[in-house]
Amino acid sequence: MRLAELVRRSGVQRSTIKFYIRRGLLPAGDPEGRNQARYGPRHLERLLLIRALRDVARLPLEVITRVAQQLDETFERGWDTDVDPIGEALRAIYAPPKRKLGREERGELEKLRAEVRDFIRALPWATREEGHYFVDEIADALHQVRRYLYPDFPVATLAFYAREAWRLSELEYVNAPGGARVPLRARGDDVAEPTRRAILATVLFDRIFGALRRCANAMRSIRISEGLDVPPVD
Repeated sequence: MRLAELVRRSGVQRSTIKFYIRRGLLPAGDPEGRNQARYGPRHLERLLLIRALRDVARLPLEVITRVAQQLDETFERGWDTDVDPIGEALRAIYAPPKRKLGREERGELEKLRAEVRDFIRALPWATREEGHYFVDEIADALHQVRRYLYPDFPVATLAFYAREAWRLSELEYVNAPGGARVPLRARGDDVAEPTRRAILATVLFDRIFGALRRCANAMRSIRISEGLDVPPVD
């Protein structure tokens, strides 16, 4: 397709596409005559991914650039344990906020990270250690739970949440329209589209589940405070 069609199908302006090419976020088109180039599905899928990362995940351009670079690496030399565009994006989206900690708090948090890492390694659905993207986020949140809510909250209690998370993951994949696509692992495979779908599914269903959970807690609190019946869990 020519640039005009790529603009139309992607919804990205011509000047922005050229900017992405200059920044290395998007591969250059195949030259065709003087000042002309042709573009293919790889360019369209990459642009749709960039739009998702910017508009939905709200990632800064420097993070999107790193994700694009990892996509290029998977395209050139195949999937590798050190190259993971999905993990790169999700780590950036869910990274815990930076906080100033005293020496005692830092020690507590480091110890908790080790506990959470061991907990995740022991889960029946865990894979390689490099896939444990969310240790820092879980440990940071649990650290604050212990400081502000329940001082003795054990890491082992997270086993219930882990089981439910796996069940939800299964439901999301089973119910995905057209079936869930997963990244391929061979050299020359372009994983921009499955990367886009994986990131969007994670971000958007996380928002939905979080809102439903808040709704459930609010309704439960109202029912208890007003002496209404509390429906049992099915």
